[in-house]
Amino acid sequence: MLKLCVAFAVASFLFAFPPLGRAAEQAVPAKLFLVKDPPAGPQARTILWRAKDLNLDGDLSLVGDPTVGGAKLRVRLQPSAHCSVPPCVDGGGDQCFDLPASGWSAIGSRGFKYVDPMSTNGAVKVASIKQAQSGTFFIKAKLQGTGIEIFLEDEIGFYGINLALGGGDEYQSSSGGATPKPNNGETFRVKKEPGTAVFPGCSPSGAFVD
Repeated sequence: MLKLCVAFAVASFLFAFPPLGRAAEQAVPAKLFLVKDPPAGPQARTILWRAKDLNLDGDLSLVGDPTVGGAKLRVRLQPSAHCSVPPCVDGGGDQCFDLPASGWSAIGSRGFKYVDPMSTNGAVKVASIKQAQSGTFFIKAKLQGTGIEIFLEDEIGFYGINLALGGGDEYQSSSGGATPKPNNGETFRVKKEPGTAVFPGCSPSGAFVD
Protein backbone atom coordinates (compact mmCIF):
# COMPACT_ATOMS: atom_id res chain seq x y z
CA MET A 1 0.00 0.00 0.00
CA LEU A 2 2.87 2.34 0.85
CA LYS A 3 4.52 1.68 -2.54
CA LEU A 4 1.25 2.47 -4.29
CA CYS A 5 0.90 5.77 -2.45
CA VAL A 6 4.49 6.76 -3.27
CA ALA A 7 3.99 5.90 -6.96
CA PHE A 8 0.81 7.96 -7.05
CA ALA A 9 2.53 10.92 -5.42
CA VAL A 10 5.43 10.80 -7.92
CA ALA A 11 3.05 10.57 -10.88
CA SER A 12 1.03 13.51 -9.57
CA PHE A 13 4.19 15.59 -9.20
CA LEU A 14 5.36 14.83 -12.73
CA PHE A 15 1.95 15.70 -14.14
CA ALA A 16 1.80 19.00 -12.28
CA PHE A 17 5.32 20.07 -13.21
CA PRO A 18 6.54 19.51 -16.81
CA PRO A 19 10.11 18.29 -17.40
CA LEU A 20 12.84 20.83 -16.79
CA GLY A 21 14.16 22.63 -19.86
CA ARG A 22 10.81 22.77 -21.67
CA ALA A 23 9.55 26.35 -22.00
CA ALA A 24 5.87 27.16 -22.21
CA GLU A 25 4.68 28.36 -25.62
CA GLN A 26 2.45 31.43 -25.51
CA ALA A 27 0.49 32.41 -28.62
CA VAL A 28 0.22 36.09 -29.56
CA PRO A 29 -1.51 36.59 -32.95
CA ALA A 30 0.28 38.80 -35.45
CA LYS A 31 -1.06 42.28 -35.99
CA LEU A 32 1.42 42.55 -38.88
CA PHE A 33 3.90 40.13 -40.39
CA LEU A 34 5.74 41.52 -43.39
CA VAL A 35 8.58 40.14 -45.51
CA LYS A 36 10.07 42.24 -48.30
CA ASP A 37 12.60 40.83 -50.76
CA PRO A 38 13.05 43.53 -53.42
CA PRO A 39 15.09 43.14 -56.63
CA ALA A 40 17.85 45.29 -55.09
CA GLY A 41 19.21 42.15 -53.43
CA PRO A 42 19.74 40.53 -50.00
CA GLN A 43 20.92 43.79 -48.44
CA ALA A 44 17.40 45.18 -48.90
CA ARG A 45 15.55 42.24 -47.34
CA THR A 46 13.31 43.19 -44.41
CA ILE A 47 11.12 41.31 -41.95
CA LEU A 48 8.69 43.10 -39.62
CA TRP A 49 6.68 41.45 -36.85
CA ARG A 50 4.11 43.14 -34.66
CA ALA A 51 1.91 41.10 -32.35
CA LYS A 52 -0.75 42.26 -29.92
CA ASP A 53 -3.23 40.54 -27.63
CA LEU A 54 -5.61 42.28 -25.22
CA ASN A 55 -5.16 39.27 -22.95
CA LEU A 56 -8.73 39.52 -21.67
CA ASP A 57 -8.63 35.99 -20.26
CA GLY A 58 -5.30 36.63 -18.50
CA ASP A 59 -3.56 33.64 -20.10
CA LEU A 60 -0.48 35.59 -21.25
CA SER A 61 2.37 36.48 -18.94
CA LEU A 62 5.93 37.68 -19.33
CA VAL A 63 8.29 34.91 -18.20
CA GLY A 64 12.05 35.27 -18.56
CA ASP A 65 14.74 37.94 -18.48
CA PRO A 66 16.69 38.32 -21.75
CA THR A 67 19.08 40.82 -20.11
CA VAL A 68 20.47 37.73 -18.35
CA GLY A 69 19.75 34.81 -20.69
CA GLY A 70 19.46 36.54 -24.07
CA ALA A 71 16.88 35.29 -26.58
CA LYS A 72 16.47 33.47 -29.87
CA LEU A 73 14.19 34.38 -32.75
CA ARG A 74 13.05 31.74 -35.23
CA VAL A 75 11.44 32.67 -38.57
CA ARG A 76 9.98 30.22 -41.07
CA LEU A 77 8.39 30.67 -44.49
CA GLN A 78 7.06 27.59 -46.26
CA PRO A 79 6.10 27.75 -49.95
CA SER A 80 2.59 26.70 -50.97
CA ALA A 81 4.04 24.19 -53.46
CA HIS A 82 7.46 22.97 -54.56
CA CYS A 83 8.70 23.78 -58.01
CA SER A 84 8.68 20.83 -60.40
CA VAL A 85 10.41 22.05 -63.55
CA PRO A 86 14.09 22.95 -62.98
CA PRO A 87 15.90 25.19 -62.96
CA CYS A 88 13.83 26.74 -60.20
CA VAL A 89 13.93 27.55 -56.49
CA ASP A 90 11.16 27.33 -53.92
CA GLY A 91 12.00 30.30 -51.77
CA GLY A 92 11.06 30.55 -48.13
CA GLY A 93 13.37 29.11 -45.49
CA ASP A 94 13.79 28.45 -41.78
CA GLN A 95 16.30 30.46 -39.78
CA CYS A 96 17.29 31.16 -36.17
CA PHE A 97 18.74 34.44 -34.95
CA ASP A 98 20.68 34.92 -31.71
CA LEU A 99 19.85 37.98 -29.61
CA PRO A 100 22.55 38.08 -26.90
CA ALA A 101 21.90 39.49 -23.44
CA SER A 102 24.24 42.44 -24.10
CA GLY A 103 21.72 43.93 -26.54
CA TRP A 104 18.75 43.81 -24.15
CA SER A 105 17.57 46.35 -21.58
CA ALA A 106 14.52 46.61 -19.35
CA ILE A 107 11.48 48.75 -20.20
CA GLY A 108 10.77 49.77 -16.61
CA SER A 109 9.04 46.82 -14.96
CA ARG A 110 6.86 46.05 -17.98
CA GLY A 111 9.17 44.32 -20.43
CA PHE A 112 12.39 44.36 -22.43
CA LYS A 113 13.83 45.83 -25.62
CA TYR A 114 16.69 44.76 -27.87
CA VAL A 115 18.73 47.19 -30.00
CA ASP A 116 21.49 46.42 -32.51
CA PRO A 117 21.46 49.25 -35.09
CA MET A 118 24.82 48.24 -36.64
CA SER A 119 23.83 44.56 -37.00
CA THR A 120 26.80 43.54 -34.87
CA ASN A 121 25.05 40.37 -33.74
CA GLY A 122 23.06 39.63 -36.88
CA ALA A 123 20.04 40.76 -38.85
CA VAL A 124 17.78 41.66 -35.91
CA LYS A 125 17.89 45.45 -35.60
CA VAL A 126 15.31 45.94 -32.86
CA ALA A 127 12.94 43.78 -30.83
CA SER A 128 10.74 44.29 -27.83
CA ILE A 129 8.29 42.42 -25.65
CA LYS A 130 6.16 44.03 -22.96
CA GLN A 131 2.94 43.74 -21.04
CA ALA A 132 1.00 46.92 -20.31
CA GLN A 133 -0.58 47.57 -16.93
CA SER A 134 -3.92 46.70 -18.52
CA GLY A 135 -2.56 43.25 -19.36
CA THR A 136 -2.29 43.87 -23.11
CA PHE A 137 0.67 42.06 -24.64
CA PHE A 138 2.93 43.60 -27.30
CA ILE A 139 5.79 42.11 -29.35
CA LYS A 140 7.77 43.84 -32.08
CA ALA A 141 10.80 42.91 -34.17
CA LYS A 142 12.60 44.26 -37.22
CA LEU A 143 15.18 42.34 -39.22
CA GLN A 144 17.11 43.74 -42.15
CA GLY A 145 20.03 43.03 -44.42
CA THR A 146 22.17 40.24 -45.81
CA GLY A 147 21.96 38.25 -42.59
CA ILE A 148 18.45 37.21 -43.63
CA GLU A 149 18.82 33.98 -45.61
CA ILE A 150 15.07 33.53 -46.03
CA PHE A 151 13.88 34.79 -49.40
CA LEU A 152 10.74 35.05 -51.50
CA GLU A 153 10.27 33.36 -54.84
CA ASP A 154 6.65 32.24 -55.16
CA GLU A 155 3.53 32.09 -53.02
CA ILE A 156 4.03 31.31 -49.32
CA GLY A 157 1.59 28.88 -47.70
CA PHE A 158 2.73 29.06 -44.06
CA TYR A 159 4.68 31.45 -41.87
CA GLY A 160 5.80 31.21 -38.27
CA ILE A 161 7.86 33.36 -35.92
CA ASN A 162 8.91 32.56 -32.36
CA LEU A 163 10.72 34.66 -29.76
CA ALA A 164 12.22 32.46 -27.03
CA LEU A 165 13.48 34.25 -23.92
CA GLY A 166 16.50 32.65 -22.29
CA GLY A 167 15.43 30.96 -19.08
CA GLY A 168 11.80 31.77 -19.83
CA ASP A 169 8.92 31.16 -22.20
CA GLU A 170 8.43 31.26 -25.97
CA TYR A 171 6.12 33.74 -27.71
CA GLN A 172 4.83 32.90 -31.17
CA SER A 173 2.75 34.03 -34.12
CA SER A 174 1.97 31.94 -37.19
CA SER A 175 -0.57 31.28 -39.93
CA GLY A 176 -3.99 31.35 -38.31
CA GLY A 177 -6.56 32.11 -40.97
CA ALA A 178 -5.73 35.54 -42.37
CA THR A 179 -5.23 35.80 -46.14
CA PRO A 180 -1.77 37.14 -47.10
CA LYS A 181 -1.86 40.10 -49.47
CA PRO A 182 0.35 40.56 -51.37
CA ASN A 183 1.91 37.11 -51.55
CA ASN A 184 4.48 37.01 -54.34
CA GLY A 185 8.18 36.97 -55.11
CA GLU A 186 8.79 40.41 -53.59
CA THR A 187 6.33 40.87 -50.72
CA PHE A 188 4.53 38.68 -48.21
CA ARG A 189 2.20 40.49 -45.82
CA VAL A 190 -0.35 39.33 -43.27
CA LYS A 191 -2.46 41.73 -41.18
CA LYS A 192 -4.76 41.17 -38.21
CA GLU A 193 -4.24 37.44 -37.83
CA PRO A 194 -7.28 36.00 -35.98
CA GLY A 195 -5.32 33.13 -34.41
CA THR A 196 -2.08 31.21 -34.49
CA ALA A 197 -0.93 27.61 -34.89
CA VAL A 198 1.70 25.98 -32.70
CA PHE A 199 5.17 27.00 -33.84
CA PRO A 200 8.08 26.01 -31.58
CA GLY A 201 11.33 27.89 -31.28
CA CYS A 202 14.96 26.92 -31.70
CA SER A 203 16.90 24.65 -29.39
CA PRO A 204 19.68 26.19 -27.26
CA SER A 205 22.13 25.14 -29.97
CA GLY A 206 20.21 27.09 -32.59
CA ALA A 207 18.78 24.02 -34.33
CA PHE A 208 15.07 23.56 -34.90
CA VAL A 209 13.03 21.55 -32.43
CA ASP A 210 10.24 20.36 -34.78
